[in-house]
Amino acid sequence: MQRRHALRQGWHALAAGIAILGHGGRWLAICAQQAGLDWYRQDFPRIGYLFKYLLASWLALWLALKMEMDQPATALLTVVIVMHFRSGMVITKSYYRLIGTGIGILFSLLLVASFAQDRFPFFIAAALWIGLCTAGSLVYRNFQSYGFVLAGYTLCIVGLPATLTPWHTFQIASTRMSEIGVGLLSASLVSELVLPQRLWETIQAVVRGKFRDFSLLLGQGDAAGLNQPVLKFMQDLYQLESFRASAQFETDDARVHSTTINQLNLQFMAVSTTYIVFQRLQQRLQRSGCKHEAEALQELMQPLATAVLSKGQPATSAPELTQLQQAVAAYQQAFATAFQRQRQALSILPEVQLLTFESGAALLQRLAAELAAYLDTYVLLVANPRKRQVASREFAAAQLQRHIDWLPVAIAATRGALTLLVLAVLWMTIDWPSGILAMTLGVITSTLFAGSPTPMATLRQFTLGVVLGIVLVYLSNVFWLTAAHDYVMLCIVIAPAILLTAWLSARPATALVGAGLGIAYFLMVGFNQALGDLPVRYFNDSIALMIALAVSAILFSLTDYATSPWARRRLLAQLRGLVVEACLNTTMTAAAFEMRSRDLIQRSGDLHRPQAADSVHVAEALCAALEMGHAVLALRMAAVALPAQPQRLVQHTLLLVAHDYKQPSRKHQQQVLQWLDHFLVWLQGGEYAQSLSPTQVQKLVTQLHFVRLVIASEMPALSPRSL
Repeated sequence: MQRRHALRQGWHALAAGIAILGHGGRWLAICAQQAGLDWYRQDFPRIGYLFKYLLASWLALWLALKMEMDQPATALLTVVIVMHFRSGMVITKSYYRLIGTGIGILFSLLLVASFAQDRFPFFIAAALWIGLCTAGSLVYRNFQSYGFVLAGYTLCIVGLPATLTPWHTFQIASTRMSEIGVGLLSASLVSELVLPQRLWETIQAVVRGKFRDFSLLLGQGDAAGLNQPVLKFMQDLYQLESFRASAQFETDDARVHSTTINQLNLQFMAVSTTYIVFQRLQQRLQRSGCKHEAEALQELMQPLATAVLSKGQPATSAPELTQLQQAVAAYQQAFATAFQRQRQALSILPEVQLLTFESGAALLQRLAAELAAYLDTYVLLVANPRKRQVASREFAAAQLQRHIDWLPVAIAATRGALTLLVLAVLWMTIDWPSGILAMTLGVITSTLFAGSPTPMATLRQFTLGVVLGIVLVYLSNVFWLTAAHDYVMLCIVIAPAILLTAWLSARPATALVGAGLGIAYFLMVGFNQALGDLPVRYFNDSIALMIALAVSAILFSLTDYATSPWARRRLLAQLRGLVVEACLNTTMTAAAFEMRSRDLIQRSGDLHRPQAADSVHVAEALCAALEMGHAVLALRMAAVALPAQPQRLVQHTLLLVAHDYKQPSRKHQQQVLQWLDHFLVWLQGGEYAQSLSPTQVQKLVTQLHFVRLVIASEMPALSPRSL
């Protein structure tokens, strides 16, 4: 019996051990599966990108050698410049590079034909061309800007060598165009056919992220304030616009929904601005001790804030989004009843500003309407984009408008022209063998980094990459290229530089280091039609690259407009100028005002430094400008259907506001406030009862009172003296 009992216990222990091993095995399998999924999502795309980078470079090298081109390194350099994680980005960069290169070659031919025998007018015209291309790279966005950069530095790789042998100009131009075309073709084919990464997926992720962030902000608020969300929303907005422009060359989904994405961007700007204006009103009421009005507005908004979150989280699935749309529609229908209930509760309290409450309620009503429109477009784009194809004829979305400050554009253009002229003087004075290489890199840095918010930091990273490239070129020329006797060996020799360039370029923190490495390496590597080690040329080229970087650094340090305090004061003055234009320009719309204001901030570079104190102050100034601009535009809209006499009074109000923002002072501010007080008294006293309906009077009084609130409290935020 004891033996049977022991055997039974042993079997039970063995079964328990097997069960434990089974659970452990399943747990290990789940962990391995999760680790595999994480690796596939995070590391596999990067490994695939390295493989594609290497494959595109090898293909470009094989085609260039097969066609016996003079400089196969130019094709490799083209691959290095245009390769990107996303296929759409590669095709878009290739498209604009081809256009920029073609225009640059045509201008080079024209320049050589006109001034081949006289260097002085040649370099004056070349400097003007570089300045023009630098200016164009700042005026335009995304890869249109990149096309201007290419048009500028193509002059250096085609026009400058042609000055030494003018009779070979056409041959040089056609050869360089062929080499660049080989690089573009190789990069585009490999990116599109081998493990393609689509921008459409990234676009949907950005759209969902914007909706999630705004839903959390609307539902829970932000204890840290509104400045960080404002900068984050702007960054997402322009990132989405960049992706939208690049995805045009990629998939049918991206092309079909391009207008939808643009419309979504505009609607998101509108609804986020209205929410920010409402929250600023709430903060103003809290600071001034108007507790009852603030609590009433918060209660009026609470159903909307509750609806945007489902169990504390933003809506993600199609049923949740449909439920959210229904909740917002129900909120709009019940708004009038809730408003009257809150107003009646406030009216029995002493010393309550009912006009302030009515102004806040008008903002909430506008917020609900804009949120409903935004949700309709968001669901159309995200919930099931293939269910119903959207054509551009369904709605016409205005393009993102630009607001260009021509002063920094002129400074950057002058800097680019001076970079070329300084290096050209060195080349002509000392008969510098590597002068053309120095001018090429100098023009690249002066045009490519002209729009950088921190050009010196950008140039330092790029310089580190150039130094790494110089070291790799030495190793390649001295130790490796001498042993490369066929195509396979040549591919092996250049593989370390290509892989290191790709790995650095794949990481945002080191992308500029990778760019500097790849550009320096393929500008200097010692193979053209023949392989070989030329130490004198190597050292001349290395010194030329460092001198070019030194000249660029000196000129950037002398003309660094973006980080100067004067630029901040000028930025705030321009924001005030936009408010003035909103007051005086009868054709300006709220969308145009908002786009121009945001574009002004985006071009200042503050989106890239959201934690900096100056950026926080600029975000505050932007919020104040948007608040005032929307207020005066809403006032003008409220006065559209009024008789002539009230319209003239509203126009006089706008003129006073414009004068106050154009020349801010306590005196002008008091003049506006006194006029608004008189105007409100006239309207509330029944002065125009015969010509205005009660609805018109109420709408006009609400808008005038809100303008008065903003002027009385927000003018210091836009004053340059506050810096």
